[in-house]
Amino acid sequence: MGHLFVISGPSAVGKTSIVRYLLDRKPELSRVITCTTRSIRGNEQDGVDYIFLSREDFKEKIERNEFAEFSEVYENYYGVLLKSIQESMENNEVSILVINWEGFQKVKRFIAENITGIFINPPSVDELEKRLRSRNTEDEGDIQKRLLTARLDIAHSNEYDFSVENREIQQAAKDIFDIIERVVATQSSDENVPDAVGRVSVG
Repeated sequence: MGHLFVISGPSAVGKTSIVRYLLDRKPELSRVITCTTRSIRGNEQDGVDYIFLSREDFKEKIERNEFAEFSEVYENYYGVLLKSIQESMENNEVSILVINWEGFQKVKRFIAENITGIFINPPSVDELEKRLRSRNTEDEGDIQKRLLTARLDIAHSNEYDFSVENREIQQAAKDIFDIIERVVATQSSDENVPDAVGRVSVG
């Protein structure tokens, strides 16, 4: 059976960049792609970064109970298809799923075993604000909303198995892959994944 690693963190903490860096260099990892109704950004690719859906298509899937979890964030829907998770686990894949803390709690209702949560923290909220502003994708009102949500996200970081601080993409990706290797090795030796929360900090 496979293992699912859920990666979460506040907006602009670097989740997408870290996961892209990992997948480019570690072909043994796969990714469970989430769906969204938001507009595609910059160098994002449909079916690679997200599955981009219209609001109508997304709502149809909600009505058919196809999502393991979904939510509406910043006036856009985000969700992960239960079928995508099940196929990854059945194919014995070591996979990564990027969702928020609420989604993590919901997915654990469907996947009780072989699931590990990794939370990515920014060096500070001030640094997170700098990263948000440097994207130039949100107006001031949206930035303030995201900072408020970020503080709530960070308050739930202790619900995860591991925490990694992202000061630099390459190092944070290495820390995450080290965690993945340790957890998968433990699973392979038929031992239980430790319940104690690990803290990996860069800096």
